[in-house]
Amino acid sequence: MKKIFNLILAALVIIGAAACTKSDEIVDQTQQGEGLSFYAEIVNGDTRAYIDDTDGDKTWNTIWEKDDQVSVRGAGKTYTFTYDGAKFTCTQDGVESIIGQTVTISPTVYHFADAKAGKRGWSFNTAILTFTEGMKVQLEADTSYFRYTYNGDKPITFTVEDGYTGQAGTNFVVQGSDSYSVAYNESITFDGGTGENFIAFYFGTNKYSKGAKLSYSIDGVKCKETTIDLYVGKVYNLGTLTEPVATEYGVVGSFQGWDVAAGKPVTMYEAKDGWCVARNVELYKGEEFKIVKGNTWDVSYGPSEAAVLEVGVEHDIVSENSQNIKVAKNGKFDVYLNPTTNKFKYECVEEYTGTVDIKINNKANWSPLYITLKKGENVIADKQEVTDNKIAVDMNYIAEELSYTLSNGTKTKSGIVNITKDGATITLEENVVLLKVQLTTDNAKKWWGNTMKIHVWETGTSFDTSWPGNTMKAEGNYTWSIEVPTELVGKTIKYLVHNGNGWQSSDATVTINAEGNTITGSSIGIN
Repeated sequence: MKKIFNLILAALVIIGAAACTKSDEIVDQTQQGEGLSFYAEIVNGDTRAYIDDTDGDKTWNTIWEKDDQVSVRGAGKTYTFTYDGAKFTCTQDGVESIIGQTVTISPTVYHFADAKAGKRGWSFNTAILTFTEGMKVQLEADTSYFRYTYNGDKPITFTVEDGYTGQAGTNFVVQGSDSYSVAYNESITFDGGTGENFIAFYFGTNKYSKGAKLSYSIDGVKCKETTIDLYVGKVYNLGTLTEPVATEYGVVGSFQGWDVAAGKPVTMYEAKDGWCVARNVELYKGEEFKIVKGNTWDVSYGPSEAAVLEVGVEHDIVSENSQNIKVAKNGKFDVYLNPTTNKFKYECVEEYTGTVDIKINNKANWSPLYITLKKGENVIADKQEVTDNKIAVDMNYIAEELSYTLSNGTKTKSGIVNITKDGATITLEENVVLLKVQLTTDNAKKWWGNTMKIHVWETGTSFDTSWPGNTMKAEGNYTWSIEVPTELVGKTIKYLVHNGNGWQSSDATVTINAEGNTITGSSIGIN
């Protein structure tokens, strides 16, 4: 079989895939072989493949076959060498000799082609290459490989998320008969195919990529995600990737409006050992869900009593008179059901961490604004100053009830707030209590004038008790008002009103209501 190898200009990085068969597991992650490097020597326009390196510290077992080709290209020049079973010869049209020819290439060039792992994937570390008599060229692998088989006509998508924190900014490339440059941590999709394929993963200057996350999807349905440490030179056998088989079961809950209509539940697919699974269901604490059969409520699975079920362990469930499953933590989950054994489990594949915001709708315009937050007796924030009218709290408080106290140094307001996945909002409105006095007699209306003051005593608050009292606000229609301290609500105060010019009421009392009070002239002795 003819294989073409290219030394290309840009540094390319490769994407890997995680196996997802009906057995729901990776088949083999062991090294299958080496032989990803070789030496070549240019002699009078010919190139020969070397078995041993010049230092003698390692044997490269690259195997060449007749009609294999190697191309070196850069700066608009391309030189192609073809292997005739014994040596490589430059076969580029119009090129009689490459001796003295120069190709300018990038400092690190990565070489991939449509061939079996073990015969491709090496880097060439030279900025300018000038072909000389007897020249030797070293090309060495910086990749690992994934071998997989897929026999289907639906599109298959591969994703690699590199977990190695030391990894420099790189790209992934999936290598089939063509090269594809894919942005770091992005995915790439291919049409269905037949037979064995290889995907390569590039590490840059690192020798391994610790904690890489591998996954693949078929026809938009995510099949499997797993974590693996990738090592340079290894070939990982992922086995046969099979299309997921949909079941009649689905996941419904508060996260999707409890809608069982066709297309609304999250579809569950066949897994191993009689289980079915819905992958990557996003759930938050405080939400509830169940599993239904078909698009009705006739058969639904859940615990016999509504409960928060522990993540990662099997639970007994029932299909009659079942209750809701309450979510234990925030994240993405693979939700499993075994309808034969009436067993349930859900596994967290990505736990959400971070914060959500409690927003303060500061209608009272308090500034500065401080907040104290508590969960029971546990203090979360102690008189913390609020900036930008919001405060961040840990996502672990989702579905929790927190007590709060807002203050501006003199005034306070307390209450309870419930935290959701969207955070929460507290509206701060000052509790204004107004005491109004309205003149209702003709005599008072005629002679009173435009001013009214109220003199109070024995209130026990900051309400001014000195004579001649507090000026009240004119509201029209012979009515005046004054704001009363909220600590007077429920208390009885002594007062009189006057106009500062001889007219005044008799001494009286009034019990302050939270909604305020309106006193009419006939009840206060104004004639």
